[in-house]
Amino acid sequence: MSFLSRIAIVIAALASVSGCSIIYKSTGWVVYDLTDRHITPYTMTVDDIGVACSTTQGLQPMVMAFTRVTSTPDRASLMMNMMAGSCAEADASEDSLAYIRAFKAQNINEAKDARIREKRGYAIAAARQYKAYQNMVHEFGEPGGKKCPSLSKKDRVYWALGNLAGLQAVMSDLRAQSVVNVPKDIAMKTVRGLQCLDNQEFWGLPLAAQAGLWILMPDTAPEGVDPWVEMAAAARGGSDSGVRLSHAVEVVIADGSGNQEQVRDAIRRHAASLKVDKPNRDYQLLDLVASRQILAVSDRLWTEGTGSRTPVGGLGTFWDDEKKSAAPSLSIDDLLED
Repeated sequence: MSFLSRIAIVIAALASVSGCSIIYKSTGWVVYDLTDRHITPYTMTVDDIGVACSTTQGLQPMVMAFTRVTSTPDRASLMMNMMAGSCAEADASEDSLAYIRAFKAQNINEAKDARIREKRGYAIAAARQYKAYQNMVHEFGEPGGKKCPSLSKKDRVYWALGNLAGLQAVMSDLRAQSVVNVPKDIAMKTVRGLQCLDNQEFWGLPLAAQAGLWILMPDTAPEGVDPWVEMAAAARGGSDSGVRLSHAVEVVIADGSGNQEQVRDAIRRHAASLKVDKPNRDYQLLDLVASRQILAVSDRLWTEGTGSRTPVGGLGTFWDDEKKSAAPSLSIDDLLED
């Protein structure tokens, strides 16, 4: 083969590779645009968390693979990492229930193993939630500064969820014994970051985060302000908007502060809201995620009290509630009477 023939083959090969690269880049941008414009908004409307978990975890490798030929799709990755973190958190909650049951049965080996699984699950959740927070920072900048970023209406949704993911990452890592090493100062930054949003527009979440900080750090609360009153007001905003993330914040903060009376009251109010306030169609998945987090707390309380989780249809009730008098029963003779 002549030298010129070899050069021709090399040029053809390079042209072929270049052509594939162009195709990959074009496809990558199409996938990113499709995810940002359609897949993510549609996923937010689904009413099946299991499907959302499977979809998110299945699509994530494909979408992220195109970062090799395009820029990083931080918005899509934020949503995927946040949802994947919520799915891992739910698995960890199941292991927590297994620990309680094994401990009650004095099955020490099973209890110890369940506790280890629980902490591993929360570590996975923390890592994913922290990635979601980092995606937000890469896209919009770090929260907590003196100035709020300039955000469009669509951007504000990503900002809200990215800050919430950062707050969740800190809490999940604490439950995992800080093995992920999520910076603890993120919690304060995200609370400040959420204050850049209108409280009414964003489901009472900014006020819930602020009130939560006042509860956990009483010295930061303004004089004459009752943080629990503010938290209840935030929860009402969640009910009115049909996105009850503020309810979940209230339950988690009350549970973490050891205020069991407040925990029960918040769970009861959430259960009552589910019966009268319809979920927001555009963010139905977020509403379901909030309810699942609240149900997880209820399940733990029920398991600690009775050995089994919240009965079907029993969210908002507790095993030691005063029993209502049973309605008088009807016999077959009563039904046959004129």
